[in-house]
Amino acid sequence: MGLKEFDFIDESIEILRSMSSTLEILADEIEEYFKQVLEGKNQEYINVTSRVKSELSLREKIIRNRYLNKYNEASNLIHNLSDLIGIRIECRFIEDENKIYRLLKRYFNRTDDKIYYYNKDNKNLKLKLSEKQPSKQKNGFEIYRIDGEFIYLDKQIKFELQIKSLVNIFWSEIEHKIIYKNSTYLLADGFLKDMMTSIKNNLAMIDNQLLSIYKNFQTGMMTNIDERKKELEKVLSKIAHDTFSAKMKESIGFVVDFKKPCETILSYSFNKKENHEEVFGDLMLDGLARLNEITKKDIDFTQSITFEDEPVFEDEFCEKLGEYIKSKLNNEFPWNLFFRILFEIEPRNNKEDFENFIKFIKDRVMLNDSKEQIMSSFENDGENIINDIYNCISEGIVKADSVETMYDYNLEKINSLAHEIVNYICREFYGYNDYLQYRKETLKKFRENIIQMFE
Repeated sequence: MGLKEFDFIDESIEILRSMSSTLEILADEIEEYFKQVLEGKNQEYINVTSRVKSELSLREKIIRNRYLNKYNEASNLIHNLSDLIGIRIECRFIEDENKIYRLLKRYFNRTDDKIYYYNKDNKNLKLKLSEKQPSKQKNGFEIYRIDGEFIYLDKQIKFELQIKSLVNIFWSEIEHKIIYKNSTYLLADGFLKDMMTSIKNNLAMIDNQLLSIYKNFQTGMMTNIDERKKELEKVLSKIAHDTFSAKMKESIGFVVDFKKPCETILSYSFNKKENHEEVFGDLMLDGLARLNEITKKDIDFTQSITFEDEPVFEDEFCEKLGEYIKSKLNNEFPWNLFFRILFEIEPRNNKEDFENFIKFIKDRVMLNDSKEQIMSSFENDGENIINDIYNCISEGIVKADSVETMYDYNLEKINSLAHEIVNYICREFYGYNDYLQYRKETLKKFRENIIQMFE
């Protein structure tokens, strides 16, 4: 009579063999699905790969995790094995791992149990997004590892999704071969742990260096119009900064730092128009022509800003933000400088330019994806929740009381906070009445998070 654990292993492997052809087909289908999601959202990635659990890997895992004690039957083990199918999204850099994860969280935005999330277009594929990512491994390092389910013929097939950069793929290969495949080394060995930690840290440093090189030298290889526009923004922002610096020196005798206002204003000017080749050329020519006109003008930086007529705002958010900024325009120099540059660069009158900029802020702090996520989860009541979020944002900006709230990178931070609160609301509340019960404390925390950004 053989050892019971080996009998359990043999039964498990036999079940795996009987399912292998089906699992291979499903792995290919899941792999293709994630490719479509990434490409549909224009997210850069290197590859999506899949694999079915091998017999050797299953054998080792049963012994290592003592599955005989946990599952009384081999069929129960196979049914509950979280990585029966493995899917890996490969990307260039470590920061891309987080970008892809956040994209998936936005895409898989519906849930029936607040644990597994799916997209409305495919309820058969779900990701367990209730847990914090990246998760921490036993070795102390982090990894984006997400459990998934695929419904096939009314049966739940488990799979595991990993998101890995090139550096982390390389690292995992080193670790797997040195630690798990070589019995002469012990993880508890202090020297080995120190060496592995050092290797990991060095790889992370290399990743940062490669990312820096990539960002600095990708200009010549750009095919994406958005990326090309970003580069042009930087160039024209530098020209605008130099132009207004000279004008400021002439007017008040000194120059203050206003790089960030220039970057934000140029970003605003560029993002008002659609992205296609003809507009790209127009933007370049219009921007240079406008800056050339400004060099010929006399600009008095000590004068107040006036409007041809009172600005009209389209909703409560725009009105609250607009009235607050108007109260600052002719009292504090940083606010006056920001909008003086904006009004000089923009071609319309001050009233229209101001109204349009406030609309830009509104669109920038909460993207359409987040609003669509709320509407799909709460339907007719979704507008009320969206208005609540916008109200918190305007209150947070007013409370922060700084022109820095207008800067592009801070608008992006507010947008990230808005995305987080949208995910939280959609995940934690089953319906609008459930949301109303916890509305006050939820919005209070969100508002505080915005204010803390600027403290």
